[in-house]
Amino acid sequence: MKVFLIVKLALLPFVVFWALLGWQQPAWAVWSALALSLVANVWRASRSEIAVLELGSLALFVLLAIANDVAPNWTAGNALWLSFAGLGVISFVSLVVGRPWTADYSRASYADSAATPQFQLINMLMTGLWGVLFLVLGLCRWAGVSSWITTAIVAGGALVSIFGPRFAIRQAVQRMRAAREDFHWPAPAFSATASASADCDVAVIGAGIGGLTAAALLADSGLKVKVFDHHVVPGGFCHSYLRKAHHDNKPVLYRFDAGPHDFSGVWPGGPVDSVLHRLGVADRIEWKRVTHSYRLAGRRIDVPEDWRAYVRQLCEMFPASADGIVKLFDTIHAIFVSMYATGEGRSGIPGMPETIEELLAFPRKHPQAFRWMNRPFDDLVAAHVSDPALIATLNALAGYLGDRSEKLSCGQMVPIFGYYFKGGFYPVGGSGHLADVLTDAITARGGEVVLKSKVTRVLVEQGRAAGLELGNGRQVRAHAIVSNADLGRTFTELLKPEDLPAAFRDRAATIVPATSCFSVHLGLDIVPDISPATHLDAPMGVGLAVMSKLDPSAAPAGHATMTIITLVPHEQAKGWFPEEGGDDWKAWRRSPDYEVRKQQLGDAMVAAAETVIPGLSQHIVYRTDASPVTYARYDLASAGSIYGVGRSGRLKGAKTPLRNLVIAGGGNAGAGVEAVVISGAEAAEALVPGLLASRKPARAEQPQPELALA
Repeated sequence: MKVFLIVKLALLPFVVFWALLGWQQPAWAVWSALALSLVANVWRASRSEIAVLELGSLALFVLLAIANDVAPNWTAGNALWLSFAGLGVISFVSLVVGRPWTADYSRASYADSAATPQFQLINMLMTGLWGVLFLVLGLCRWAGVSSWITTAIVAGGALVSIFGPRFAIRQAVQRMRAAREDFHWPAPAFSATASASADCDVAVIGAGIGGLTAAALLADSGLKVKVFDHHVVPGGFCHSYLRKAHHDNKPVLYRFDAGPHDFSGVWPGGPVDSVLHRLGVADRIEWKRVTHSYRLAGRRIDVPEDWRAYVRQLCEMFPASADGIVKLFDTIHAIFVSMYATGEGRSGIPGMPETIEELLAFPRKHPQAFRWMNRPFDDLVAAHVSDPALIATLNALAGYLGDRSEKLSCGQMVPIFGYYFKGGFYPVGGSGHLADVLTDAITARGGEVVLKSKVTRVLVEQGRAAGLELGNGRQVRAHAIVSNADLGRTFTELLKPEDLPAAFRDRAATIVPATSCFSVHLGLDIVPDISPATHLDAPMGVGLAVMSKLDPSAAPAGHATMTIITLVPHEQAKGWFPEEGGDDWKAWRRSPDYEVRKQQLGDAMVAAAETVIPGLSQHIVYRTDASPVTYARYDLASAGSIYGVGRSGRLKGAKTPLRNLVIAGGGNAGAGVEAVVISGAEAAEALVPGLLASRKPARAEQPQPELALA
């Protein structure tokens, strides 16, 4: 209503114009309307504002004033319908220039959503509607149609203008919220009665961090949960292993991490920290801050723990870009804070605001995040700096997300800057300690984590996931399934084609694994004088992780463990595998071709590390190399992918097209422990809506019969 009244005020020159025309005063009508319109535009100019309707109205009355001087009789006879036609033309001109005139008046009333595409679309529609109505009114006036018809047209337009925008905005927002997920089906209704007919409420495929997180949260909500994994230890890529060697005729023991070594989201209030606190196990892990060093283009950059100090350091190194660096980091920090602010009230798990009101308020509260979240990160960088060497430094951690073969949005890249804003951390005891703690949280709540139990099939009944079948033929009945397995394998191997909608089968067949990697794990009889996380770009791109500098228990005194890592894009990773299928490739792994290639790449990586650790090869006590084949064998990941699937193949949300089957892990979250913790939490939330905001039991308790009083 407020917007409608404001528009009526903006149309005051027309109201006066139409009234004086009705009193047979065409000259007074034109000049009075022109004067009022001129006053309105002068007032707008004094406020440095432009209102398209008012500016167009001024132009229209100027033309009518000229016409009145040249042909007063013709103007008097045609001014009424021309004014309506002129309003129609103004409306469509404003659409052509991309500035619908209704937006000038609705912006103040809908400030929270004024910057949204939905706001622009709705105003384009409203302006277009009035453009049509004005032209119809002009045609009616020209043809002499009854005033009852024109009055009805105006009344209808008024009602749409009053009630239409808010209704349309809410509908658009609801559609935007629905677009968070590819699939929409109601969550299963867990109850004590239903539970009695199954082995568990929820069965989880895979004991990776995503699956363990989902299982722990579901068990915490009161559900009976069972986790099944083919490996001998939980954690997926996030596990540790021990290796014995001999040095100076004495046995030595080294502990290595299979994958993750630099954990984000551990800061107070971060997703990982919040989940651990919710489960009551945060105090069981001691975290050590990981410091970073870059050796890029012959330049050494030791990253300070305070991100503001890092900005100052970059400004000193790239003085010509100093202003842009400061503005860029301020913007990235603002986006980062805004993204994680959505985790408030959701156990620290960021996501889209839950209510329409919060969603509409987001652009006002978080303008930078709203502006940039879905735009390419390269565009944000280019808006502030252009030095190629500086840009390479800013992208130094991009390898934590992928091999840069895919363009990253700001929403995908900005969380990586949390390593600067909040820090990355390593768990004392090794990466596997996190998996152990989550496993204990599950079992403490009555759940089970069953190892050495490969899942071979998802059972489907009446169009719903109904349980699992294991490699030994055992069937486990459940009311819902969480798959933390490889996304492609989930749809093409664990499910039959007829279990999925025909349209989705084609999509599942085209899912492409994300990047793999090659790693060299070394036990050394020295402690290298480098940062725990050191990144090199020459003679080849490798990362060096020396976590024993943070946790000396990983190696004997005076010794160290070091992992050298290089990413292997999917197209290259495929070349590491034989043509025949399977999960073991025993003959291939023992073939001369494979062994030679593996040795050569490992040697090249050691040589690269030796450029910053002179004489490294002379201090190797133990060495083992892991190729894409190794990662595929131990994690059952397609083509040895360590980052899930390519972005084009990822699902939106946790729900799959099969009812009661949700996913957790890289299939919808991508790379990193923090990302898969978030995905696991979202999987739990999909099965038990409201779980993240509540600690109430998920299972609906059956009402107890009332006792009759004797």
